[in-house]
Amino acid sequence: MAGTVKLKDIYLGVPDGATEAQNEKFQELFYDPNNKYDELMKSNEKFLVVGSKGTGKTYLANYIIAKSPRNRMSEIVDANNFSLYKLSNLYDMELSNDLIRALCKWFLLDNISQLLLKRHILKSRFPFFKLGKLRKFVDQYDNISFFKDIKKIDTDSKESGFVKEKRAVTDIKSNSSALNFGFAKGMSIEAERKQFYELINSYEKLVLQSFSKSDDVLLIIDDLDEVEKDRKKAGDIIITLINVVKEYNLKNKKIKGKLKIILLLRSDILSELQAKNANLSKIKTSCSVELYWLFDSMSEQYNHPLISMVLHKVKASCPGYRDMDNKKLFNELFPENIDNKRPLDYLLDYGFGRPRDIILYLNHTKREFPEDTCFSAVALKEARKLYSSDFYDEMLNQAAFHQSPEYVKQCLGLLASVKKSSFYYAKIQDIYTKNKDKYPEILNLDDALTFLYKIGAIGNVWRIDKGSKAHTCWSYKKDAMDEVDLSKKFTIHYGLRKKFSL
Repeated sequence: MAGTVKLKDIYLGVPDGATEAQNEKFQELFYDPNNKYDELMKSNEKFLVVGSKGTGKTYLANYIIAKSPRNRMSEIVDANNFSLYKLSNLYDMELSNDLIRALCKWFLLDNISQLLLKRHILKSRFPFFKLGKLRKFVDQYDNISFFKDIKKIDTDSKESGFVKEKRAVTDIKSNSSALNFGFAKGMSIEAERKQFYELINSYEKLVLQSFSKSDDVLLIIDDLDEVEKDRKKAGDIIITLINVVKEYNLKNKKIKGKLKIILLLRSDILSELQAKNANLSKIKTSCSVELYWLFDSMSEQYNHPLISMVLHKVKASCPGYRDMDNKKLFNELFPENIDNKRPLDYLLDYGFGRPRDIILYLNHTKREFPEDTCFSAVALKEARKLYSSDFYDEMLNQAAFHQSPEYVKQCLGLLASVKKSSFYYAKIQDIYTKNKDKYPEILNLDDALTFLYKIGAIGNVWRIDKGSKAHTCWSYKKDAMDEVDLSKKFTIHYGLRKKFSL
C-alpha cells in the first residue's frame, strides 16, 4: 500500500486544537515529543502553559481533560465564559487592583463551586452539609443581577467601592442584593469595601471547606488574550489572575481533596507583561511549562519534532503506513527538495515553527492535490498563495492584542507597498514619507518597524563577510535579538510574500 496512498486519505489534524479534540482517535493522534503532559500534571508547582499562538496549548489542555480519571471533575473555561461579563457591568467604575483581584477570585471560586455542586447534587440539597451551604450561597449571590447592583450603587453614589475617597451612599433600596453585600443607607465607601472582602473571604472559605477526600477538581483557563479588548485592563487582569491561581494551587495542601488550576497563556503576552510585574519572571521560571517546537534544522529531517508530529498523525490515521519507520515514511511523503531547500527547511521558512503552520500548509496542499501520493515540490509551491492568505489573517489576529487592528493593518500595508522581499531602511522611509496620509495610525516609522519585527513580519538579514552565508534573525526564535536593528537589511517573512505578490 505504501506509495499508493493518496493525500486525500491521510489525516494530518486541524489547526485548531479544540476542533481536533473532537476526533474519535484524538488520544492516539496526540503527539507530545517532550513529555509536557507529564511535566505539567506530575508537578504541584506547574500551572502555567506558555507558548506562541498555535503551538498546541489548547491541544494539550484537551488531552489533559481526555486523560482525566473518572473521579476527576475537570473543565476548560475559555474567554467567552470568563467572568468579565461581570466586569462589563462595571465599565464606568475605576478598575482598581483590589477590584480586579476580587473579581478574579470570584471567577475561580464560581467555577470550582459549580464543579463541586454538579458532582454532589444530593448532598448539596441539605443545608446542614457544607455543600448545602455552598449551594445556598451560590444561589443567592452567583448571578448577573448581583453585579448589576454593584453598578447601580456606583451610579447612584458616583463613586466606586474600591477608590480611596470616602463618600456616603444615600439611596439604596432595602430589598437590593446590596444589603447582603454589606451596603446600607448612610454607610461609607470604606465600610462597603470591607464588607465586599468579607464576602469574598467567606465564599473562598466555604468552597475550600466543601472539598471531601475523594474530590479532585481540575480547572483549565484558556484564551486569556480574549479577556478584554482594552490592552491595559487585559494586562492587569491577566497578571492578577496568574497570581491568584498560584495562590489557590498552593491551597491544595490545605484542603481535603485535590485542586489544580491551569492557565494557558501566549508567550508574547507574558513577555510584554513581565515589564509590569517583576514577580512574573519567577513564576515563569518555576511554575510554567513551555511549548516550543522551533529547534535548529536537524541533520535527519524526520527527527525534527514538527516532522515527527506529521509522521505520527499519518501513521495513526493510515493503516498502510502504521508500521513504517519514520525515515522511510518521510522519504515517501517528501521525496524532493523545493527551490534547493530540504522539505523541512522550506516548511520552517514559511511559518513560525508551530504545529499550526505546518498543518495549515500541508492541508492546503492536500486540498489542491488530493490525488497525489506525496507532497511534491510542485504541489507545495502551488499551495503557497492559499496558505499565505491564511498566514496573513493569523498574523492580524495574533497582533490584535498588542495594537489596534487599524494600526496592524496599516503597518502590514506599508510593508506590502515596498514591493521587494528585502530592503533597507531608506527604501521604506521614502515610501512612508511620501504617503503618510495613507497611514494615519503610524506616527513613527521606527516604532512601526519595531512592531513588525516583534510580530515576525520582518527579520534582519546580514553577512559577516562578503561571500559568507547570510544570517537571518527572526524575533520568534529563541536566539533572536530582542530588538530590530534599523541599520541592517530587512527581509519579509516567506509566509507573507505571496500575499504581497512577491
